[in-house]
Amino acid sequence: MGVLRDHVRLHLSSFSGDGVSGGVVYVAVDDVNALHAEFVANGVMIDLAPVDQTWGNREMYVKDADGNCIRFIQEARS
Repeated sequence: MGVLRDHVRLHLSSFSGDGVSGGVVYVAVDDVNALHAEFVANGVMIDLAPVDQTWGNREMYVKDADGNCIRFIQEARS
């Protein structure tokens, strides 16, 4: 399965030979809040709603059916 957005393609696989379930991927985005609103409007299950982390980033987490986590990160502005 693949996800395509803004000319970036991310291949997601549930085939056991491709890797270990429970992996994490970080995707840097410009606006976590806008992405969260879009995901909610489209019925995407959110594992962790946007939150300001103590290290400065704003982050949102989504898990797929295999337990892999996609973390959408709005990096802290310096």
